[in-house]
Amino acid sequence: MSWAEDGKNVNAETKSDFNLDENLIKEIQNWTDKKMEENKIGWICTFADLETLTEYKSSFFPKEESEILSINFPQSERDELLNLFNPEKTSFGEIGLSINLKKGITENKDEQTLGYDLIGIEDSSEFHSFHCHDLASELIEKFGIEINEYGLISENDKWTEIVEYMNDEKNGFESSPWFYVKVNKVTEKASG
Repeated sequence: MSWAEDGKNVNAETKSDFNLDENLIKEIQNWTDKKMEENKIGWICTFADLETLTEYKSSFFPKEESEILSINFPQSERDELLNLFNPEKTSFGEIGLSINLKKGITENKDEQTLGYDLIGIEDSSEFHSFHCHDLASELIEKFGIEINEYGLISENDKWTEIVEYMNDEKNGFESSPWFYVKVNKVTEKASG
């Protein structure tokens, strides 16, 4: 977005990896500004729908190989996120994840389940996997989780205990609230 980033701070490696130049950065910013006004993207890094995401990809990175993933919250995790990130209770505006969850979009059964992740969500709405903090070995030892070929957690019936453990400050994890989510790959059949 033009008002959040002037594009001059994009590092050389990122520019090289994605074939970005100043003109393309400006085009992306203008498109993003427009889509933000249309409520087609949310703060931060959240697309409101698959159509907007595919438009972004085909407009700016048509030759880049990529996969589209969705994250799906169990109902209790959805309710907890909506409570914690309620814009009436914070000094921030409403985050994109919250806006999307309020829509009540159900999981698309045509998507391919890859596994489960534990994500920490910051006040800014940036989120990260438990892998970002090298927590896999601790969770494997304590809860017997299994990591699958995608680096995600295999289905686990102890997920509520794991989330409680990670959200307990005494255990030393980052103070961002942690959530258990299902990670799916959007397939051609699922995308319509």
